[in-house]
Amino acid sequence: MPAAVRYSISDLARKTGLSIHTLRFYEKEGILRYVERTPSGRRVYGKASLACLIGALCMKQAKLTLSQIKEFFDMTKAGGETLPQRLEMLTTARENLEEMRQHIDQCIDLVNFFVSGGKEAMVAVERGDDADEAFPFLTLDGILKFPCKMMDDGRLEPCLHKVNEESDTKKKRKKA
Repeated sequence: MPAAVRYSISDLARKTGLSIHTLRFYEKEGILRYVERTPSGRRVYGKASLACLIGALCMKQAKLTLSQIKEFFDMTKAGGETLPQRLEMLTTARENLEEMRQHIDQCIDLVNFFVSGGKEAMVAVERGDDADEAFPFLTLDGILKFPCKMMDDGRLEPCLHKVNEESDTKKKRKKA
């Protein structure tokens, strides 16, 4: 049988990208659990500690506060009677992550828009045409027209079709 996996605090810091100070803080706050000590008092972490830490980091990424994460772990000790509350917390975490994914998808769409337009501008330059006319969103003056609008709540909403329609209208006017 293989020996149990054990990490020093330095090993765990390297493995997770967290500082030793943060790991100690998480332990002190009751978020990092299942920490053992050697006879000399050094911290030793096993698979359970790592799993607990990964779960905590996931919940933190999902916008749960450290006190909510601690509360979640505290509730696990109570067993099945706290399952409804834990499921509610996990549902909230999932909703937060889905909202973040939607925002990331919008950002990727925006970057793709600029990459595509930049390629169109490069082709125009190779033909001897003006890059700014081929893709007027990346000009010498910077981004003049933004293919998104800022909502009152701070979110960006894409309006790529409106921008493209404006661009098509301008092209039609120039031809006339």
